[in-house]
Amino acid sequence: MMIPRGLYVVLGAFIGYMLFGTFAAFGFAAVAMNLLTPLPAAFIGMRFGSVNGGTTVVLTALLILLTNGQAPVLTYLVQFGIPGAALPWLLNRGVAWDKATVTVIWAMVAVSICGLLAFSLVAGQSPFTTAGDLIGGEIAQTKIVMQEMFASADLSADQSKEVGLVVEDMAAFLQRAYPGIAITVSGLMTLALVFLLSALARGRYTVPGRAFPEWKAPEFLVWILIVAGFVVVFVDGWPGTFALNLLVILLPVYFLQGLAVIDCFFRRKAFSPVFRAVGYLLLTLVNPLPMVVTGIGVFDLWADFRKPKKEPES
Repeated sequence: MMIPRGLYVVLGAFIGYMLFGTFAAFGFAAVAMNLLTPLPAAFIGMRFGSVNGGTTVVLTALLILLTNGQAPVLTYLVQFGIPGAALPWLLNRGVAWDKATVTVIWAMVAVSICGLLAFSLVAGQSPFTTAGDLIGGEIAQTKIVMQEMFASADLSADQSKEVGLVVEDMAAFLQRAYPGIAITVSGLMTLALVFLLSALARGRYTVPGRAFPEWKAPEFLVWILIVAGFVVVFVDGWPGTFALNLLVILLPVYFLQGLAVIDCFFRRKAFSPVFRAVGYLLLTLVNPLPMVVTGIGVFDLWADFRKPKKEPES
C-alpha cells in the first residue's frame, strides 16, 4: 500500500519536532539525537522533491512556534531548517555533495550574521557587544555543565583544583575560537546529514559528487592551513585569534580527507563493513590517532596516498 506524500510530510514534521525537543528535555545527553533534527525534512526533500522537504520544515517550525515560542523557532530555522530544506534542493539540482555542504554552511553563517545585526539594531547596541553577550552565555552554560559532571565524582582537593583549571582553560579557548567551533559543528552536522541521506537512498535517489574514498579538499586550502598555523604560533592579538578560528575550521577538513585515504585503503583490501566501522571509530576517538589521520590528509596533497602502486616488472 502506497503511503501518500502528504502523510510523509506530516510524519516528517512531527519527527523533526520531537528530535528538536530532545535537547530541552534531556540536555547534553541528547545532543546526538538533537543533531538529527533536519534529517526527516531532508529525506523527504530527496525522495519526494524539494517542495515537500521545504513544507516539512515549515510545518516543523509551526509546531515549535505553537508550543515553544518565537526564540526556539528562530533557532530551529537557522540551525536545522536551512540544511533540512537547502541541502536536498541543491543535491536534487546536481550540485556535488561537498559543494552543497559548503553552500549550506555559508547560508547558515550569512543568516546568523543578519539575525545578529537585526537583533543588535533592535536592542540599540553594537553587534560585537551582542555577539559577546551571546557567546558569554553559551560558555557560562558549558562551564556549569562541566562542573556538574565532575561534582558527583569522588575527587581529592588537588584533583578538583586541576579539573577547575581545565574547565577555565576550556572556557578561555571557547572564548577565542567560538565562531570557528560553531561553523565546524554546523559543517559536521551537514556532512553527517549527507552521509545519512546516502545510506537511506537505496536506489530511490542519488547523492551527486565524488565517492568518499576519492574525495580531496581543494589544494589551496592547505596553504591557508599552513599560514594560519604560523600566525597562531608567532602572532598575538586579533590576527592570532582569526588564524586560530581558521585552524579550527580547516583541521577537520583534513581529518576528513585522511579518513577518505584510509577508507580507500580499507576498500582496496576488501575489509568487511564491520571492520571498517570499528576502524573509523578508533581513528576518531583514540588519541593520538585523529592527529595522525589529519596529518595523512594534509600530506596527501604531495604524497597522493591513493595512487595505485605500480607492480614491479618481472
